[in-house]
Amino acid sequence: MRPLLLLCVSLLAFGCKPAPQVARYEVKSEAAPATPTAAAPVAQPAASPAVAAPMVAPASMKAEAAGFDAPKWAPLPAGWSVGPENSMRKATWIVLGPNGSKAEIAVTVFPGSVGGLTANVNRWRGQIGLPPASPDEIAASAKTVKVSGLDSQRFVMTATDGKKSVDAVMTSKDGATWFFKMNGETAAVAANATAFIAFLSASQLP
Repeated sequence: MRPLLLLCVSLLAFGCKPAPQVARYEVKSEAAPATPTAAAPVAQPAASPAVAAPMVAPASMKAEAAGFDAPKWAPLPAGWSVGPENSMRKATWIVLGPNGSKAEIAVTVFPGSVGGLTANVNRWRGQIGLPPASPDEIAASAKTVKVSGLDSQRFVMTATDGKKSVDAVMTSKDGATWFFKMNGETAAVAANATAFIAFLSASQLP
């Protein structure tokens, strides 16, 4: 009887064991790459203009500039001639250089600093296609000259291709700034450089 009882218990134990569970896993396939779309345009930094726009003075500044008397000019050097009249200028001269080269000298005066040293020099640089320079670079390039006995700053710059040059002088007097700019073909600017500075030194500002 006892062996039969053990057999029954054993059968019950194994017969009641739950059926093994089959684990099911769902394997997701990797996401398909998204269909490429047109990339949004990337904003590019604004490029510095190759040529700076000419200085535009407000009407009030023009009126004040017109109130300045014209300087007492020294005798014109050889090869200089009076250029066309311009209401914004105190004088205009056309100067000649070798091989028929020409340049123009323009004289203007405005109250105050007219934007400051860096802005003015970079405007001249832009007019001959040069990139803007830093304030330190501009300060280092300045040469000291005399205009009517006053210490003045001179800046000489030449275009990358060597064809155009600017020789400009700034003079501060009585709260105003005088600008003397020789601009044109490099050969003419270079040929008249010495006469230009001597002429300004011998002239008298009002």
